[in-house]
Amino acid sequence: MSQVRNIARSGEQGLVPSFFEHNPQLPVFRRAFVEAVGTAFLVVAMVGSGIAASKHVPAESLAASLLVAVSIAGALVGLIVALGKVSGGHFNPLITLAQWLNGERGIACTVAYIVGQTIGGTLGALLAAAMFGCLLRTDLIAAPSIGDLLSEIVAAAGLMTIVLGCARSTKWDTGPFAVGAWLVAAIIATPSTSYANPAVTLAAIFAPGLAGLSPMTAAAFILAQIVGMFIAMAINKIAFAADTPVTG
Repeated sequence: MSQVRNIARSGEQGLVPSFFEHNPQLPVFRRAFVEAVGTAFLVVAMVGSGIAASKHVPAESLAASLLVAVSIAGALVGLIVALGKVSGGHFNPLITLAQWLNGERGIACTVAYIVGQTIGGTLGALLAAAMFGCLLRTDLIAAPSIGDLLSEIVAAAGLMTIVLGCARSTKWDTGPFAVGAWLVAAIIATPSTSYANPAVTLAAIFAPGLAGLSPMTAAAFILAQIVGMFIAMAINKIAFAADTPVTG
């Protein structure tokens, strides 16, 4: 837990790395609430843009992917900038879990964040469906291909490599824009369209339109995403072995 104390001390000195809250002493409920709200808005952007794309550009899959990519990345960057100083701006259980595994976050906070992210994501999917007057997804048996699973491993590994790498810097504002840039690329470049987020993936079970997933696919994607997280942690460990956070 020494790393947790070091991060808190860095916050007091004004040197806070990306994806860490500026004041870890804030009540856990308050920080977890922010994670729930941020994840809900992120899922609204994902599901809503998917529904809009299916209506306006149904025959142009690349254009639809670009529309969704810009919507999700823009929403995520905005949410991290706006709310990240309260909670760290994870809105993704992979980030929270990785910090816990690295000894950078306590177990109570980790559980609270992940519960908040999961509830927020589900509410976001239901809200988006209600806004567009769409029925919830009913496809219960569709299974992912090997390519889709590999895609989610790559998408999660790339995302978490960027998150963990940006967290090595004391310039907090580097993280949101680096993550947004990766998501635009990954959504277009991967066949699974880069969910790379277990809370968002679970929410997709309830989502209509392009973002919807079957429970079987969602479960498989989450396992692939966890594998990707561990790959990113290994990359980060090798790349920054024995280094201290940089200031540039």
